[in-house]
Order: sequence, then C-alpha cells, then structure tokens
Amino acid sequence: MSSSIFNFDFAASAIRRGRRPAGLFLAAGIIVLVELFLALQPRTEHKDLVRHRFYNPAVAPDIAESIVQWQVAHSTLVNEQQDLLLLGDSACLGGLLAPDLMERTGLKTWNLGTFGFTYTTGHADILDFFIERNGPPEFLIYYTSYYPLARSRGTRAVREWTTRLQNWMAPPEKTFHLLPSLRYRRELRDTIWALGREEITYAGLDVPRGEFGSDNEIRKILWENRGTLPGDPDDILEEDRFENGISWRPQFHPDSEEGLIRIAETAREHGFPILFIFSPLPESADLEPVHKQVADLEANLKRIFQDYPEVTLHQPFLRFYPDDHCADMRHLTLVGAQRHTGEIARWIRTNWLEEEN
Repeated sequence: MSSSIFNFDFAASAIRRGRRPAGLFLAAGIIVLVELFLALQPRTEHKDLVRHRFYNPAVAPDIAESIVQWQVAHSTLVNEQQDLLLLGDSACLGGLLAPDLMERTGLKTWNLGTFGFTYTTGHADILDFFIERNGPPEFLIYYTSYYPLARSRGTRAVREWTTRLQNWMAPPEKTFHLLPSLRYRRELRDTIWALGREEITYAGLDVPRGEFGSDNEIRKILWENRGTLPGDPDDILEEDRFENGISWRPQFHPDSEEGLIRIAETAREHGFPILFIFSPLPESADLEPVHKQVADLEANLKRIFQDYPEVTLHQPFLRFYPDDHCADMRHLTLVGAQRHTGEIARWIRTNWLEEEN
C-alpha cells in the first residue's frame, strides 16, 4: 500500500515539476499498445444476429427495428435454398404474400422486404447476405415503391439506417471502427447484460406497440409467413388518406443507382432473372402529373438496366388498383396484396415457368 502511495505521490510531484509531457507520452504509449493488442486478436467468421440484435438491449425496439432485425436474422435460420426471393421496401414486405405465391407457383419462396430507408444499397446487402448463408435463388422479384428510388443517400433516415445495417451485418473483421477497442464495445455491453445468464436480456420484447404486436409477435408472424407481414383485414381506412400523397414528386435520384446495379450484378453472377415491380397506386392518383412522374422513374430504370437483360420491368409499369385495395400511396391492403399476389403468380407461371394459361 505504501509503495502504491509513494508511486502516486512521485508521479504527481513529477507532473508539478514540469514532467507532464513524459507522463502523457507514457499514457499514450500504453493506449497504443492496448489498441495494437486488440487489433491482432482473431475474430469469429460470423456474428450471431439472433443473440446480438439490431437494437440496444436496454431500450424496447420500435416496429421498424424489429422488422429489420428479424428479416435479416431469419436469413441465418432458414438454412435452405429458395426458388424465389422477394426483395424490396415495405411495399414488398406486405404487398406480396410469400406463402400464397409458393402455393400458386410451386416455388419455395421467402420474402426479404424491409423498408425504403434501408435503401437500394441496404437491399443489395440483404440479398448478398441471404445468398451467402443459403445459396442463390432461381428467381428474384425486386418490388418497391418510389421511396428508395427518389431519396438521396444523404437523407438522414437513409444515412442512419444503412450505416446501422451494414455495421450490424458485416463480418466482425470487416466492420469499420476508428479504434480497435471500439469494436468490442457492443460485445462488452452485451456481456455485462448477460452476466449470470446464458442469454442477453433485452428490454420490452413482449410490449405491444399500438396497432403492431410486440417484438416477439412480429418475429413469429414473419417466420410463419415466410418473411411477409400481411395487412390486417379489419383495418379501418381513412377516407382522405390519399389527399396529401397524390401531389408527391418521386423524382429519380442518382444515388439509388449503386444499389440497383449491385442487385443486377448479383443476378448476373449467380445466373437468375429479376422481375422489377413498381407498387400499384390507388385510382385516386390516376392523374396526369402522376403519370409523368412515374414515367420518369421508368425511363431511368430502363437506362440503368439496359445492359442487364437479366432484369425485366413488369408491364404495365404503372398500375392502378381500386382505392380500397391501397392503404396509402405506397402500400396495399390485405385485399390488394391478395389480388397482386395472384397477378404476379400468373406472370411467373407464364413467363418463368412457361406454363400455358
């Protein structure tokens, strides 16, 4: 004890005598050695995305976090190659019913739909991740609303969600950290939360979230519906739900090209075709400005995919459904999703399976 006190007093007096730079250099040297030691530590090949989740264990996840968590984590649990993958934003998540498609086409089907703010690059990351774990599909449908095509990567939601997604999904050795010690911060936090237990305790996983179920309920629904989150048949739709949306301006943004090209390149690498579907709009939006705006989106997509014969744009690209088939300008109701699923199943049988009608 006296030696410890003496050393402390000696260090303090050395600093008072003007030896502070030497002490700082010593501390800096120790930090560098620790960082070097951590940088040289071997890393596991894959993270356990079920145990180490997308959200903070101390805070109840919101519905978007739950959906992203389980759409990606379930990719590690499927453990089987799929004939047909559905990829895209929230229009895809609820607008194509994977079990129904599977029954109508005979193709083993899984839905990887997430959100528009995970962006085209995030969708490309999820596709690559699924293929790495389960192998490539025979066919791919990329189904989206205008959102991921018309937003900049600098949009706050896009920037934050794509960064979180990439860091969570990346193999440990590929996750970027300014300092090696920072990559252990999540593991340290999770270890502290798991002390005395075999599993990490996450907060609020059984807490209902308004019209949506708890995290555990969402997990079960997504798994049982092969990645699809079907709409509620008892939803009450507001009569004026389209009034603010019809004047939207979904102008194509060039930032989205990177993810679109990556998806097309993945299809070329593995030899599967892609059907690109734009989400049907309500009949209330059947207006000349909407036709012009969507025509611009279609023209840009044709330009991007002109060198990728693997990609087919569904025709007609712009389609209108009865208003009661549409929850808003981007999403279908359950009735709309059932109709849409039937139409796409017929397209698949005719064009990919070459069956006669």
